[in-house]
Amino acid sequence: HFMMGPGGMHSFGHAAYFGLGAYGAALLLKTAAFSMGWSIALAPLIAGVGAVIFGWFCVRLSGIYLAMLTLAFGQIVWSIVYQWDEFTGGSNGMIGIWPDHWLEGKAYYYFALAVVLVSAFVLRRILFSSFGYAMRASRDSTLRADALGINVKRVQWVGFVIAGIFAGLAGVLFVFSKGSASSEIISVIKSVDGLVMVLLGGV
Repeated sequence: HFMMGPGGMHSFGHAAYFGLGAYGAALLLKTAAFSMGWSIALAPLIAGVGAVIFGWFCVRLSGIYLAMLTLAFGQIVWSIVYQWDEFTGGSNGMIGIWPDHWLEGKAYYYFALAVVLVSAFVLRRILFSSFGYAMRASRDSTLRADALGINVKRVQWVGFVIAGIFAGLAGVLFVFSKGSASSEIISVIKSVDGLVMVLLGGV
């Protein structure tokens, strides 16, 4: 919603950043032997790096062209994850990604709830900051925003990256709750489901 509502940028491939966060946490924990805390802290940044790269191209387009390019990048991420057996587990995915013992059971629920509430608060503060109003201005009238001195593409790019980071954080919470990561979480269906939820929420 952050990038699609106030930002006016529709995405068919946002599950890519969800998946980058999930796989980032899984790989940091299992392959790099990082602790759960460091995995949770760093994995959203991995999703953010993906959003920086993909977003640089995407924000140069608008409307259906932007949406189709996000879909293409989402499919690229899915294809890499699905086929890179040695690194991501390929179609089999990765298993054994559980939270620390002190976060087992209901404790993880309350931990995830706390993270979600803090994230919602941070996103709300951003939306009602000068940057958030610049996003709305860029959405409503690109020409007027540009005439007012707003760097529209930069604002949209930053909004795209912020949305990617928080999607990555959601992926991190998901992978530790399920104990596994698979290529299905980066599928087009997941992105479309998210798009439909946002549109229905707007209605």
